[in-house]
Amino acid sequence: MTRESWITIQNGNIVKHSENDGWAFVRRGPEEETKILISVKEAKEKGVYRNLIKKFEESNSEELNEVE
Repeated sequence: MTRESWITIQNGNIVKHSENDGWAFVRRGPEEETKILISVKEAKEKGVYRNLIKKFEESNSEELNEVE
């Protein structure tokens, strides 16, 4: 099965979103899945996803503001 996926920041969390692509999409529809990988705060502490966080910080994205 072919799936397309990407990682983004939503509500203070780094999430992986995936859905069917190509013929899988034609046969079965999008079948979307979103999975929280790590919080932005924890990612900064561990030094992971630096480029993603930097990109969002530079764009002044409101999505980096964690919901407490």
